[in-house]
Amino acid sequence: MVDDRNALMTHCWPELRRFCRERQVELVEVDLRWGISEEQSTRKETLKLCLDEIRACRPFFIGLLGERYGWIPEDESFTADLKEEQPWLKDLHGKSVTELEILHGVLNNPEMAGRAFFYFRDPKFIYQIPKENKADFLSEDSESANKQTMLKNVIRTICKIKNIPLVETYTNPQSLAPVVLEHLKTAIGKQFTLENIPDPLTCEARDHEAFAEIRRRTYIGRPTYYEILDNYCNSDGKPVVLFWDSGIGKSALIANWVEHWKKSHPDDFIFEHFIGGTSDSSDYMKIIFRLIKEIKKWTEDSFDLPKNDEEARRDFYLWLSKARLSAERKGIRFIIILDALNQLEDKDHSRVLGWLPTEPFNSNLKLITSYIDW
Repeated sequence: MVDDRNALMTHCWPELRRFCRERQVELVEVDLRWGISEEQSTRKETLKLCLDEIRACRPFFIGLLGERYGWIPEDESFTADLKEEQPWLKDLHGKSVTELEILHGVLNNPEMAGRAFFYFRDPKFIYQIPKENKADFLSEDSESANKQTMLKNVIRTICKIKNIPLVETYTNPQSLAPVVLEHLKTAIGKQFTLENIPDPLTCEARDHEAFAEIRRRTYIGRPTYYEILDNYCNSDGKPVVLFWDSGIGKSALIANWVEHWKKSHPDDFIFEHFIGGTSDSSDYMKIIFRLIKEIKKWTEDSFDLPKNDEEARRDFYLWLSKARLSAERKGIRFIIILDALNQLEDKDHSRVLGWLPTEPFNSNLKLITSYIDW
């Protein structure tokens, strides 16, 4: 399927990404064979990693099937921890990882109807392949051929019952890309209409969340660091600063901790600002204006927004106090995340941080920052 995936990469994803951005959403394509190291494969982690990625990549799923049944995980891949996490894997030894991905991504999940798409390549495609390469496109053996036939029949049945799009016998990789593009445009267009494009403030928050989401994919968590940040948010302490060398993982820690904290404190308001994460995120005045607007929106305060930089600097302390008082009344926390303060634009001596008061912060209004030594 290398040529098929490459065709999607060059003739589908760029146009679909443009289509998504018109709707203020971001397309991130993931091929389940990317990023699995030889070491992870040796440790029998391939199956777990593939299933984890399926869950992370919802809500859309594309399944491409040719004649090969694919790699069958060894029994050692079905660890006790994995079977406890994914109990549906019981008695599925001998299934290919592709079939298990399809079961996990679509067939076991009724919510995927309308968000999943299957494409079977025409078996006659083999006649277009040079003789010396045909073995890569044929079934591994008769048993694998039977399993592949059974899998396709199951998919046909489920697609008919759940009205999931299924394209059979697409002729070649070049014919696949425009069909996939049209299907995904239709599905994404229904979910994210042009009429419902969010306001600029929401868009900016989503941009920072998208930046954080990428960092969550590349982080190996350390409970000790989570505990330090948890303890700070449960205390009455002054703002906390994460101070490490560049590239050590401060942004990834913060992004993953935020997700961790939200699970147990869903009512808390978290303002995330990753300096360097968006094109104008390093301007300290834009940080002030964005935070003031978020506070006004969250508190539903009737006080007028500042009209210029001078008013914003003057009233910033007042708005932080409004956030603190509102959080106190609601019995929750308003948490401000300012990551990578060292990347602030060096104007108005902003890196000295005279614009950022620390007095309003208490048990309900929290500030978590990070920086490297200048």
